[in-house]
Amino acid sequence: MRQLKFQENFARLRKRFALTQGDVAAYAGVTSAAVSKWEQGLSYPDLSLLPKLAALFDVTIDELLGYEPQLSHAKITEMYRDFSERFGRERFETVRVEIEDMLKEYYSCYPFLVRISQLYLNYYFHAEHPQNVLNRVIELCERTVANSGDFRLNQEARVIHATALLIMGRPQELLDEIGYEVPIQFGMEKLIAKAYAMLGNLPKAQETLQINAFQHLCEMVSSEIEFLALASDDPNLFDERVRRIENVIGIYHMERLHPYLKIMFYYQSASGYMRQQRQEAALQMLEGFYETCKNVSFPLKIGGDGYFSAVDQWIHQHIYSGPYAPRHAQAIKNDLLNMLEKEPRWIPLHESPRFKTIVRNLQRMFQSNGE
Repeated sequence: MRQLKFQENFARLRKRFALTQGDVAAYAGVTSAAVSKWEQGLSYPDLSLLPKLAALFDVTIDELLGYEPQLSHAKITEMYRDFSERFGRERFETVRVEIEDMLKEYYSCYPFLVRISQLYLNYYFHAEHPQNVLNRVIELCERTVANSGDFRLNQEARVIHATALLIMGRPQELLDEIGYEVPIQFGMEKLIAKAYAMLGNLPKAQETLQINAFQHLCEMVSSEIEFLALASDDPNLFDERVRRIENVIGIYHMERLHPYLKIMFYYQSASGYMRQQRQEAALQMLEGFYETCKNVSFPLKIGGDGYFSAVDQWIHQHIYSGPYAPRHAQAIKNDLLNMLEKEPRWIPLHESPRFKTIVRNLQRMFQSNGE
């Protein structure tokens, strides 16, 4: 729990206003000895005196006490990364106790609530009682939506809420929460860009369109990868989808922009080929999976490049968790390895020398580069 700073703040403000301890004592109706004890940290003023003292120094009660009910963007990001790293090396319950203490102190800092709900969502399966953690995610999201008044933050909270419902096997509640149909995209971003252009702010107009294109690109590739996981009954159509996604990934150099999407493209393509009993095609995709893991940098991050030059600054300004993956690097490496070692779908390949080589190389790479 963060300590209040009344002692330091009181002494600093008294000196700023050139008041003696006796002056403050006379104003507040207490003894000079009492004021002296406040400055030494030996006691605190009665609660009824706080409004009077705050008025004397022309500050709020929060400022007088040194209490900050809201965390800064930078502090939330720092805390998120720290807790994420600790989840990778400490017991979930140990870290959660500290997180819940922070939540009690900042329960009205809604960006912090959303980040913690995201953090819990990424590590809930390490908990002794995962269901309880997912229920806590839903509580934090519901509180945010009910009270924050921030449209974008509420949208993010709704997505996290819906994801928790999906994990918990409650698809009907998910549909009730976010809707039953695909919403129409009205192109508000393009209108914003045109407005900036009319105002003579061409750089901002260009940035708006670039960020819009970047988000739509990532969303399109992500949706197509999800489609690969659901549709493999028509081999010809599946091949065409794989070909098109691979072309887009190559043209836009997705390993620079969003490397995890490229990794998952190869994984889901291989999974689809296994469902079709096309082991040779599956092995080719798994080799692409390994090569991508080998050539990207951990921790994984999303970001721009020379083409999407405005993306990095936009991420820094608007995404609390920053550009890096929301889970600790070693946890992601372990998951990628488990996706090959422990998934039953790969059993038909277990005796394949190529499959063995892929798994062995991943093991060596992730262990030698372990965080």
